[in-house]
Amino acid sequence: MAYIGQSIKNGTFTTLDTSGNTYNGSNTAFALGTQVGSPAQLLVSHDGVLQKPGTDYTLSTGGTAITFTTAPASGAAIFIVEISGAVGGPLGSDLNGSELILDADGDTSLHASTDDQIDVKIGGTDVVTLTNSSLVLKGTTPTLTIGDAGAEDTKIVFDGNAQDFHIGLDDTDDSIKIGLGSALGTTAHIISDAAGQVTKPLQAYFHVVPASEQSNIANGNTVVWGSETVDTGGNFASNAFTAPVTGVYLLSVSLNVNQFDSSASYVWVNVVTSNRTHKISIHGEGQDADSYYNLSGTVIADMDASDTVTITWEQSGGAAQADVLASNSHFYGYLLG
Repeated sequence: MAYIGQSIKNGTFTTLDTSGNTYNGSNTAFALGTQVGSPAQLLVSHDGVLQKPGTDYTLSTGGTAITFTTAPASGAAIFIVEISGAVGGPLGSDLNGSELILDADGDTSLHASTDDQIDVKIGGTDVVTLTNSSLVLKGTTPTLTIGDAGAEDTKIVFDGNAQDFHIGLDDTDDSIKIGLGSALGTTAHIISDAAGQVTKPLQAYFHVVPASEQSNIANGNTVVWGSETVDTGGNFASNAFTAPVTGVYLLSVSLNVNQFDSSASYVWVNVVTSNRTHKISIHGEGQDADSYYNLSGTVIADMDASDTVTITWEQSGGAAQADVLASNSHFYGYLLG
């Protein structure tokens, strides 16, 4: 086919009628021999005069024929060309799953093969997927997704590692949540609420108390903690806390003792970690029965993963007769960072 000016870069012109059909002045319908989705996909000439799509003619019989607004005059010649491919876009045609090629070698394109979704391909690789609720950047490493994610109004997902990393903006409580896995909610690693308060729901923390009074604690023995009130992460067992990760931990103990041997020179409580013993409370004289004393203190300990910490009783001289009162005695710890 001859062109005025340059030939089209993409798409094709398909001649639907070259026979020079003539009409009797009353027949207004003309079968196309194919199906099109829009009148703008056609160039229609009536006796050498181009017809306006949708005005001078419309589609009929499901897009397989055109109907003229005014019946062609008797003996009129009709010439129809179908426009397909990339040229259809600028002329308002419906691509309907076709690929819109954007470069000379055909490996960069826009594609709408799935309903309500647009895919962008660059250099033969899908790099962007766009829907009415999300934007996925496939060309990044790892993949980045921005969009609706259920409970979170908007979520940014970095996918491609062992677990997905999420940053969620939750419109149910106006919070920002950061975490791993498919759901944030209360399993988020960090939550900042509408007031700006930051919480770390999965941060290691424990609080234990004696289940009953422990009597006659021998020198150097471990204090028994029989009741857990809190153990986030499940790191406390057999009277010892095991550090889940390497970090700095705050450790605090308070022992209410109702007696120890008056002949003891010194008594103290030890916070015993794997790499150091912290003596946090010292008393320089013994106590007779029915006397009460509190030995307590707090330390900050540098612990490696899998290091343990226990509480022990120690005294210099005297008989082992320390009794720990169950009520009000406690031991707790928290991962600071």
